[in-house]
Amino acid sequence: MAEFTTSQSSFQMVGTRAALASGPLAEAIEQQINAIESALESVPDFAFDLSKTLVESVCKTVLADIGQPADPKWDAPRLLKETTNKLSLLPHNHPDPVKAGESVKKTVRGLLQTIQGLCELRNNYGMASHGRDSFTARLDQRQATLAAQAADTIVSFLYRIHRDALTQVPGARVYHEDHADFNEAFDRDYEVIRLGELELLPSRVLFLSDREAYRAALNDFIAERDAKNGGDDANAAQEDAE
Repeated sequence: MAEFTTSQSSFQMVGTRAALASGPLAEAIEQQINAIESALESVPDFAFDLSKTLVESVCKTVLADIGQPADPKWDAPRLLKETTNKLSLLPHNHPDPVKAGESVKKTVRGLLQTIQGLCELRNNYGMASHGRDSFTARLDQRQATLAAQAADTIVSFLYRIHRDALTQVPGARVYHEDHADFNEAFDRDYEVIRLGELELLPSRVLFLSDREAYRAALNDFIAERDAKNGGDDANAAQEDAE
C-alpha cells in the first residue's frame, strides 16, 4: 500500500497579496500581512489583533481613496459597513441587479458577522488588546489561522473591487499606475524630458509635480474616451437594427 507524506506549508494571505499587486505599493498593509503570516508561526495569539487591524486599515484606505475618510469613532463592523456601502459590489450593467444585489448583500452581512467574530476573538484572546491573565486559556494556531483566513477573504474582495473602480473613475487620490492608457497617450503628445542621461516621461513628471493638473488632464481624457465609446456603441446599435 502506498504511503502518503504530508507537509505543512506556512500560511500565506494569497488573496490579499494578489489584490495589492494590482495597485501601487501599500507598504503599511504589506507590513501587516507579513506580521500576520509571521505571527501564525511564532505567536498565534497575535494574529487575532493583526487580522482585525488589517481589515480596518484596508477599509480606511478605501474610504480615503474615494474622498470619504472614516470617522475615528467607527469600530470594525461600522467601518466595513460604510466601506461596502460606498463600493459598487456588482459588475457593470449586470442583467439581474435586484436578485444579484440581494445575494451580495447577504454575503456582506456574513462578512460583517465574520468581522464581529474577529473583534470578539481579539478582545477575548488577542495578546495585545487589553492585557490578560497570564494563566487564561489560550487558543492555538488553528483558530488563529481562521481569523487570518477570514481577514484575507474580506480584504481581497474589497480591495479588488475598489481597485477595479479606481482604474475606471479616479478617486480623491489618483495613482499614476492606474491609468496606463492616459499615460501612454499623454507621453505621445509631449517630448521626453531629458536631464543629462536621465529620461523622464512627461506623464510621470506632471503627476509628481502637479497632481491637480494631472487629474484635470486625466478627467478630460476619460470624458473624451467615454464620449467616443458612447458614440461607437450607438452606431453599433443602429447598424444592428438595420
